Amino acid sequence: MEQLPTPPAVGSAAAPDEGRYRVTSKVEIAFILRAIMKSGALVTANFGQGKDFVVTAILDVDTADQRVLLDSGSNAQLNERLLRGQQLTIVSTQDGVKVEFSVRQIEATSFEGRLAFLIPFPDSLLKLQRREYYRLAAPLAQPLKCQIPLQEGGIANTTVGDISLGGVSLMGEHAGLKLESGQVFEGCRIVLPEVGTITAKLAIRNSFQITLKNGSVTRRTGCAFVELGPNQEAMIQRYIIRLERERRAKLTDPKF
Repeated sequence: MEQLPTPPAVGSAAAPDEGRYRVTSKVEIAFILRAIMKSGALVTANFGQGKDFVVTAILDVDTADQRVLLDSGSNAQLNERLLRGQQLTIVSTQDGVKVEFSVRQIEATSFEGRLAFLIPFPDSLLKLQRREYYRLAAPLAQPLKCQIPLQEGGIANTTVGDISLGGVSLMGEHAGLKLESGQVFEGCRIVLPEVGTITAKLAIRNSFQITLKNGSVTRRTGCAFVELGPNQEAMIQRYIIRLERERRAKLTDPKF
């Protein structure tokens, strides 16, 4: 299972067939960036060879001057380091599809009295399909639960194995709930600790038995989000970013 090196993932652009997903039309790039801005989707500005990132948002897309205006992050030190960086990789989503591009010039400016960043209009960007999303393993200490309404009434509480903007995997089996490819369940609820609760429609893509590292056998069911709204996507992004920060903190904390 792949882990996010920096949330959202940077590096999938290295795929051998990336040409299928690269957008070079200035008009289309402007449309995509404006769609991200209008939807309020979170934007991650990765720098320092992918070791650091700032969570930001697109404030303006200026096609006349060929520039994009980004909001500053909440951490002043990270903002300063970003401005000293040699390259910036921007990752976000448009209508549930991952968007990524890189620039080499970052300037400080101001917007409504606060710090903002000016970057050049990208020459191209990658717009990747849902299957290109990296999945983040749910924490074992604080497992995620997905509540699926049953046709005969009641709720099936299932355990989430991993999560991405594209969907989730469900682990194990539940009495009274049969998960088969092609099924669609509406009103499924997933509580994201310290972020909120998303309510989504899940489509079952596959279901099969797997053997865990301890030798036990369980069932893994792959599910895709259907028509997930921008607010729901933003909540998942915030959860992934928070979880990755906690995991990196544990790696660098001598107590762990």
